[in-house]
Amino acid sequence: MIKLIAIDLDGTLFDSKKNISIENKKAIAKAKAMGIKVVIATGRPISGAMPVLEALNLTSKDDYAIIYNGSKVFNVGTGEIVFSSTINGADVKDLYNESLRLGTHFHAFRKNEELITSKHNPYTDVEATINHIEDILTDINSLNDNDEFLKAMMVDKDEVVTNAINNINPKFTEKYSMVRSAKIFLEFLNKNTHKGHAVEALASYLGIDMSETMAIGDAGNDLPMILCAGIGVAMENSFPEIKEKAKYHTKSNEDDGVAYAIYKYALNE
Repeated sequence: MIKLIAIDLDGTLFDSKKNISIENKKAIAKAKAMGIKVVIATGRPISGAMPVLEALNLTSKDDYAIIYNGSKVFNVGTGEIVFSSTINGADVKDLYNESLRLGTHFHAFRKNEELITSKHNPYTDVEATINHIEDILTDINSLNDNDEFLKAMMVDKDEVVTNAINNINPKFTEKYSMVRSAKIFLEFLNKNTHKGHAVEALASYLGIDMSETMAIGDAGNDLPMILCAGIGVAMENSFPEIKEKAKYHTKSNEDDGVAYAIYKYALNE
């Protein structure tokens, strides 16, 4: 029996216009009414996740959310932090200088959820639109080495990010959890941080066995939770490598894929 469902947002719950279909909302409401914990698992900060949680009526003290690609798990109703992990200012400076070498723009989120960048750029505007947050221009190399950050990001157009992945110094892939959350976002988190670890931490906190969990996603940052969940589901529109590795599949984000997965795998309808 499924007791917890973790659902990604972009490319999964959202259609291409960033809307949540009526069928997806109905399926989530039915799962919740049957006592299943429905958990949004996103790379976004609280400010970007809250409008979605409110739209889905997932804002009580019995509701939880995973944000920053697993760097933070919190109780939506009380604000209690169930799990969090960070990197430090020294890490952020090191990653920033690598971004300069690779020719990408750079963002970082402080533990208090401030978005900092050395230079306002088109991708800062994307963050502002998606997450309802403003950037703070900062001299990255002047950061205190012990400052705490939830994640750092190399941000740029698709081909520039792809080039960065192909040419990044291997020490960074060894030291950090590196995930491509979108074509324009390459994220760096604490080595032990990803959505899968966050789902495991939350399930343990709630006394739920991982065999009783389901995860639905479409991109590289979703793969860890898809692989660790009892039922890991890939969207039809997933990256090819995600579809290949997932044992279970559903329809696309344009065809109520989340609702289809919930009814088929969690509610057995």
